[in-house]
This record gives sequence, structure tokens and C-alpha cells, in this order.
Amino acid sequence: MASISKAFHPNDNSTPLSAGCKRLIAANFDLLISDLDPRPVMDHLISDLVFDFDDYEDVESKQTRRAQATALVKSYIITGSLKRFKSFRNALDRNQRHLAQLLYQPFPEGQGQSVPGGADEHEDLSTDARYSQMITEDFVRDIYTDIGEWKGIAVSLGLSDALIEQIEYDNVRNLSLQSRQMLVEWRSNKVGEATYKAFIRALISNRKGPRVVDKAKKLARGDVIDFSVTTTPVSEQSRYEP
Repeated sequence: MASISKAFHPNDNSTPLSAGCKRLIAANFDLLISDLDPRPVMDHLISDLVFDFDDYEDVESKQTRRAQATALVKSYIITGSLKRFKSFRNALDRNQRHLAQLLYQPFPEGQGQSVPGGADEHEDLSTDARYSQMITEDFVRDIYTDIGEWKGIAVSLGLSDALIEQIEYDNVRNLSLQSRQMLVEWRSNKVGEATYKAFIRALISNRKGPRVVDKAKKLARGDVIDFSVTTTPVSEQSRYEP
């Protein structure tokens, strides 16, 4: 552990982290904690005056690297300031650049870089009344196999950590059925909020490709889709460890 004086008190009273940045972290949460080495990151945060001794000790008290990484990201980065987020990203740039790249594109809410899937892609969602309607059972049936990794979307849609864990437990190692249950639960628990517009924006925020975004838009508008030329559904066991 780095030698740090307990009298050291960082000043982290800068701009709060935006909702867009939080969604970006949430969308890449699993990838971040699967490989994150917390110690050099925390040393960098301390040198930037956005982290203190007690924070360091709190994270270090967790018994595994993964638990430490989870505590760092969940308790200190996603709930911290923009200054701390940038310091965190810079630390990853030095030691684990492949993780830093997850936090550069898209850079949310106009904070210095362009946003793929930003205002231009959202424009028609605000002008077409069909996007403001609640998603239907038919929509869930036709879109769930196209979602793939779904937990970032679930966070964007406002589902709780407990519900996300329950969805995983109910459909162990079955990514497609987890995606389906996510949509069913969202439609049931977020009456009035579970709109096509909210779902499409969650897809874009979580960097889902134009194919699934365009399909969701067409389904929302009631366009005719030739399902015979759609891609093969997501593998039910993709991205899971044995």
C-alpha cells in the first residue's frame, strides 16, 4: 500500500458527474471490474487530490481484487465528481489503456468530445408521437434477441441492482431470456415510463449498433420488417464464464 498521511484531505468539490458519464460507466461496468487493478489507480487518484487515505483503506479492506474494483467504481467513481472521473480515466490511460478506451467514446453530454448517437439521432424521437407510447408485448417478442449485453441498458432504464441480480438468477447463463425478462419487468414496473423513446435512447447511450436501433424504431412506428433477413439471435451463453 502507498504511504499516505492520514492528515491528507483532498478537495473534490468540482463539477458533479453527469448522468451521461454515469450511464457510460454503467454500460461498461462488467468489463471495467473484470480487469481493473485498483492500487495504481488509487495512487493516481490520491496524487490528483481526489481521493484520501480513508477511501484507500476502505477499498483495500475488500478481500479480492474484483471486490476492490467493484467498490472503487461503485462507491467512489460513479458517485464522484467529473474531476475524479477524469483522473480515474487518466490513471487507466497509463496502466490499462484498453479499459480507458471504454470511457472515451462516446464522451457524454457535450463534455469535450462528440457523441455518437447524440442529438441528431434523438431528434425524430421527440417529434414523432409514436415513440412516446408504451412498448408492447409484441415489441418485446420481436426485439429481445437483438439486445445482447443488457445490464447497462437495464441501468439506463432505471431498474434496481436487486432486480438486475434477480433477472440473472432466474435465467442463469441465458443472455437472450435475461434480455426478455428485463423488458418485461421494465414494462410492468415502470408504467408510464416504459416507452419506445426511452428504450431507443438507452440503446444509443449504451452504444448498441445502428441495426438494432433502426429495428427498434421501425417496430415502434409499425413499419413492416422482413424478419427472414435479420441476423441470428444472440447466443444464449455468450459472454458468460463456464
